[in-house]
Amino acid sequence: MLDNLLYYTSLLDGLKPEDLEDEYKYYAALHLLQTQAQVLMDIFARASSTLGLGVDGYIDAGHKLRAKYIITDMDLDLYRRMVGFRNVVVHEYSDVDSSIVWDIITNKKYREVLRLATKVVEELEKRGIDC
Repeated sequence: MLDNLLYYTSLLDGLKPEDLEDEYKYYAALHLLQTQAQVLMDIFARASSTLGLGVDGYIDAGHKLRAKYIITDMDLDLYRRMVGFRNVVVHEYSDVDSSIVWDIITNKKYREVLRLATKVVEELEKRGIDC
């Protein structure tokens, strides 16, 4: 999953802010951001499961990883925002605020998703758990 996330991040790295003015590139960026968020959510769910923690949804997986000191409060906040963003993109497509997408792409905030996913995987590896 981490390899997929790295690939999606590299594709996002290829976008420039002016690319978002092209409708097709805008929706491509939106899809990549959604996919990136989904991979992060899957990593969190799998990590929680691997730790033997029962989870009740994606947000709960983040809380369980926080309780086990895998992530910090700041990481949990980012994760919750990613889940929320993904939910808006998937369920309320027309309500996506394009200025948020522009900010994420322009300031390369999507790279935080890769950082957080890598942190979770590395922390589990330190604990002798293969995720």
